[in-house]
Amino acid sequence: MQNWAAVVDDDPSNLKAAERILSSHGYKVSCLSSAKELLRFVSENTPDIILLDLHMPEMDGFQALRHLRLHSYSTSIPVIFLTADDDSETETKALAVGAMDFVKKPFCPSVLLMRVQNTINLIRLQTDLKKEVSRMTKEIIREHKKNERLSLQIVQTLTGTIDAKDSYTRGHSGRVAEYSREIAKRAGYSQRSQEEIYMMGLLHDVGKIGVPDTVINKPSQLTDEEYELIKTHPTVGFEILKSITEMPKLAIGARWHHERYDGRGYPDRISGRDIPEEARIIAVADAYDAMSSRRSYHEVFPQDYIRSELEKGKGTQFDPVFADIMLEIISEDKDFSLREMTDINTLSMQKPLGEEMLTDPEPLMEELEKAGMNPLMGMKYCMNDPEFYKEMLWEFVSGSDDRIEKLEKSFSSGDISKYRIAAHSLKSSSKSIGADTLSELAAALEKAAKENDTGQIMSEHSRLIETLKNCVGAIRSVLEKNRK
Repeated sequence: MQNWAAVVDDDPSNLKAAERILSSHGYKVSCLSSAKELLRFVSENTPDIILLDLHMPEMDGFQALRHLRLHSYSTSIPVIFLTADDDSETETKALAVGAMDFVKKPFCPSVLLMRVQNTINLIRLQTDLKKEVSRMTKEIIREHKKNERLSLQIVQTLTGTIDAKDSYTRGHSGRVAEYSREIAKRAGYSQRSQEEIYMMGLLHDVGKIGVPDTVINKPSQLTDEEYELIKTHPTVGFEILKSITEMPKLAIGARWHHERYDGRGYPDRISGRDIPEEARIIAVADAYDAMSSRRSYHEVFPQDYIRSELEKGKGTQFDPVFADIMLEIISEDKDFSLREMTDINTLSMQKPLGEEMLTDPEPLMEELEKAGMNPLMGMKYCMNDPEFYKEMLWEFVSGSDDRIEKLEKSFSSGDISKYRIAAHSLKSSSKSIGADTLSELAAALEKAAKENDTGQIMSEHSRLIETLKNCVGAIRSVLEKNRK
């Protein structure tokens, strides 16, 4: 089934980028240029997801989302905000009005694809869970009230965990659950016990709902305070799960999966066989997935490195019995298929998104660099596809007159709000093609407009317009010279 995305942005280049990225990976895409156009669209259509620009004239993203939530035909459509804002206040406000996630502009193709697919998968999973609850309830009523309470409590807890909006944790927890079940199976656990440990693996990181996303996804080294905050998630998860009285073992994995076999783990610093057996299994599975999947601070490690780390940790970090079982699984995995995989990896991807740079740059790239551009950055945002990059450059050039008109008109009328929106749009679109100097100047004037600093706008506006015109002229000259 083809997924359908509605993309709403007043900037044509952003629409073009999102449409190209999504459609090239199998999505049906409807591009809309305003919030009002979106509201008319959803009154007659039901896309799987809406990508909604935050800053637009007449009606912004916040207002549009509130309108969407007023109508039964659009209230359940998930919304991801598109923004070049960096402040946490914007994110907090957006989540409060019902946004599912954020994607920063300019778009990093792999991030855009992953977050869109994860959000769609989440909504479908929630729908499936509701159907499953209904089906199971009918069966359970005929059996036993205790089983009914157990099933409902588990489903409610799972739903609450998934609703925490942490796309990394969702995929990670599922993989840890699968690995834990396989280790338990090979260790001789009964079928029932295997399913119990699978459920424990799914919920082992539930306590992370109490840790800010900025800490969980921080790409650089954590401060001492941030690390201490991360270390609270086992006890937070334990407190959440211990209330499920019909299945008390659920809380075991959450509390003790970061204990070490040598007693140097957390939160309770217990060691050896004092650590519940299920937690020792989950600890091995958790460590394996941490190394075999992408994190905010590292890519997937080579399989040989992962094997050596597990060997090194036997008897210190890990229970040696369960570490040996995981090593046995790794040895059987000749193609390294047991690693993080997402749907986008299977959809005709010819190059690693946002990673591989051109080994033999075309004359176009060299000339853009001479003109003061950063073409490698532009290529990153265009899936390392030279033709796509050229299209985005032409799009930027062709839309320049409209950008200048909006900036000049709002400047002349003294409409600071519209000036901020125009500068915001220019900031992200120029960054997406590698026009770093222009993007930085636009960002400075956007900030000035936000702070109502009319003095800086008065003194820098002419330079912004001149820089934009010079940039457009340079790009046009290079493109004309390299036109096929």
